[in-house]
Amino acid sequence: MKNTIFVLGILALFLAACKPDSKSTAETAGTSIDTRTLLAGHWVALDFCSRANQYGSVLAAMNNAHLPYAFAVSFDPNKPDSAICYNGIERWALPVKITADTIEMLNARPGKSVFLIYHSQGNKEMSMFDGTTGTMQLDKFIKSKANARDGYLAFTVALNHNLFNGVFTQLGKGGKNNIQFTPGGFIMNWGPFDRYEVCTNGDCFMAGNEIDVMTVSKSTVENSEKYYGFRYSAQNDTLTLYNLATTNPDEKGTYQPKGIAYQFFRKPAE
Repeated sequence: MKNTIFVLGILALFLAACKPDSKSTAETAGTSIDTRTLLAGHWVALDFCSRANQYGSVLAAMNNAHLPYAFAVSFDPNKPDSAICYNGIERWALPVKITADTIEMLNARPGKSVFLIYHSQGNKEMSMFDGTTGTMQLDKFIKSKANARDGYLAFTVALNHNLFNGVFTQLGKGGKNNIQFTPGGFIMNWGPFDRYEVCTNGDCFMAGNEIDVMTVSKSTVENSEKYYGFRYSAQNDTLTLYNLATTNPDEKGTYQPKGIAYQFFRKPAE
């Protein structure tokens, strides 16, 4: 009961602090075209991406703080009564109610709502307030500029940028090229592979909490996908890809790092 009162109290303060937009004071059914246009697009969990940047790890971003209710939320101006949420495994639609700068996502969990406070005045940010788990969780979301077909892909662009920004060189053999892991999931100037995808949820966490996992592939070679564990050094300047091996491939989370496959050094920013 105390947790519920605390959550409602905090939310009430933020709602009271919001400045109503004269163009968007009606419920969803009466929301102006301008407000729907402002919301339209993909909103991604910026705080989570920033934590992944800090730790050099998706798993550490999850385990040292919290998972946001969703990695991304998408709004379609042609469907103003709903929002689409993404968690890396699935997508789901929630009915929404919009009042001024507040978007209430109804039944985010049974009988409970998650709230988004839109920061108007041209600021492309929203704050998500999730009290559905008994404690208030606050996450900043930002409107994606990526031309992605759905919210999850927009989120991965932001995540990849935070995890792999900069220019790398391969340590050891083949270390002459400037290699880049682009936000869009391409690997530039690296011979063995030219695509990558970071695991964010589900069975691709083959080693459980032991190590982060990415899938790499060569776009010109069919069935070339390969899993590697990856880990940054304490300074976040050396990226190591590890081979993964298991004695029981039928059991989830049993893979372990087994030997270094590749290492990259991130050049200091000029």
